[in-house]
Amino acid sequence: MLEAMTHFNLDAFTHYYSAGEVMGPYSRPSVSQSYVLRCAGDKWIALHMSSPEKFWKGLAVVIGQPDLFSDARFATRQDRIANQEELIRVLGAAFATRTRDEWCRLLQAQDVPNSPIYDSSEALEDPQARHLQLLISAEHPTLGTFRTVRSPVSFDGQRALEVVPPPLLGANNAEIRQSLAHARANGVDASAERTTDTGA
Repeated sequence: MLEAMTHFNLDAFTHYYSAGEVMGPYSRPSVSQSYVLRCAGDKWIALHMSSPEKFWKGLAVVIGQPDLFSDARFATRQDRIANQEELIRVLGAAFATRTRDEWCRLLQAQDVPNSPIYDSSEALEDPQARHLQLLISAEHPTLGTFRTVRSPVSFDGQRALEVVPPPLLGANNAEIRQSLAHARANGVDASAERTTDTGA
C-alpha cells in the first residue's frame, strides 16, 4: 500500500525534488484549476477547468458573467492560480443560486468539464455504478435486505455478485459452545487449536 500511495502522490514528490517546495492541501487543485462548489439544496459539484480557454468562456456564460475572465485577477491561468481564493468566492456565490442538477445541465451544454459530487446515499445510484453492479444484496433471515458494495475483483470477467449477510451478535454461540465441548471431551486444548489455526 505504501508503494502504491507513494506513486499515487508522484506530483508532490516530483515538485519537491525539482522546485524544493512542499505542496499544501490546495496546491494541486490550484495548479490543475479544479474547484469544488456548493450548490443550492446543499449538493456539491466539481469543475476541472484545465487550460483551454473555451472552458473558461463557457463557464463565464453559464454563470451569467461573460466578462469575468477579462478581470485582471482571472485573465490568465497564472492569474487564476494566484487569486484562487477570490475566484472560489466569486464562483461560490454564483453556484449557490441553482441546484446541482441545473448546473450540470447548463455546464454540459457549454462543454464545461464538471461532475456531480455524490454522498454515500447517491453514489451507487449513478448510472455507471448501476451498470457495474457495485451495489449487491442478500436477504438476512431476521433483518431483511442486507446491502453492501461488491468486491472490485473479477475473475475471468465474472463479477462477485453474491454476498452472505453477516450473523447477528451471538448467532453462532451454540455452535461454538458445542465445538468447545467436543474438544474438551476429546482432550484437545481448544484455545491452542484456535491459536494454531489463526497462525496458519
